[in-house]
Amino acid sequence: MTNEATHVEIAPGIHQILLDQEARPGVYGGVYAPNVYLVIGRDGAVFIDTAYGKDDELKAHLDLWEAKGKPNIEAIILTHRHGDHIGGAGRLADATGGPIACATDERDAVNADLKGGQVSRALLDGDSIDLGGATLEFMHTPGHTMGSLCTVHRDSGVLFSGDMILGTGTTVISPDHGDMAAYIESMRRLLTVKGLTMIAPGHGPIIDSPYEKFQELIDHRLQREAQVLKLVSEGTGTVDALLEAIYVGGIHPKLHDTAKNQILSHLAKLQRDGKVKSDAAEFSAV
Repeated sequence: MTNEATHVEIAPGIHQILLDQEARPGVYGGVYAPNVYLVIGRDGAVFIDTAYGKDDELKAHLDLWEAKGKPNIEAIILTHRHGDHIGGAGRLADATGGPIACATDERDAVNADLKGGQVSRALLDGDSIDLGGATLEFMHTPGHTMGSLCTVHRDSGVLFSGDMILGTGTTVISPDHGDMAAYIESMRRLLTVKGLTMIAPGHGPIIDSPYEKFQELIDHRLQREAQVLKLVSEGTGTVDALLEAIYVGGIHPKLHDTAKNQILSHLAKLQRDGKVKSDAAEFSAV
């Protein structure tokens, strides 16, 4: 593992800033440090996400910005509310003068957790920013959180997915911040977006087959939903019992709460679909 920062130009004018990119073991395929992107056009630039806000992260982001001639920062775009994506927003805004932006549905939650600064631009679904030869279009894609935001770089076909899509594994859908049904619908909507060439995820490596990835994630969620429904129909009625049945052989105790939340999100969708009902902590098929 190294904390030495590097950057990769994944497409013309699009820089992925890499810091501590070693995958750590996790229930959903391993967890990488958050990716931050600097997107540059003729007339300006944006940062997409800001990591935790640690000193070495901020230095890496500012070093690249300065090396590129300090282009005017039109926005510091936050893909969603979680601290590993918004932690550096206040300091980065102070250093560059760029306004902080996020989806309208995430604004209050982001503002509540920002370490300095406030969101000054709420992005509506369908909004765009023209950087000069680089047009960014914004899509509200609820699921991982209810205000998750995807950004399409129209000129290159790069999709910045935040944590809706990870470079490896699948993202966590917890009932406190997200929604499984909304996640699946967002993936289906992304399937209809024309001209995508790659996915620049919130964590992990670049994905070169976007449409195959969208379908893979839809299929995975529906397969897990079917597994949960089958288990409940057979009498496996508690979240603890479902955890044991789904993750055969067990998982690290530190991952139990995350895995249970994932199961609860599937159960919530099945309840809304009229396939499962609950009595206190016990679930049964309808």
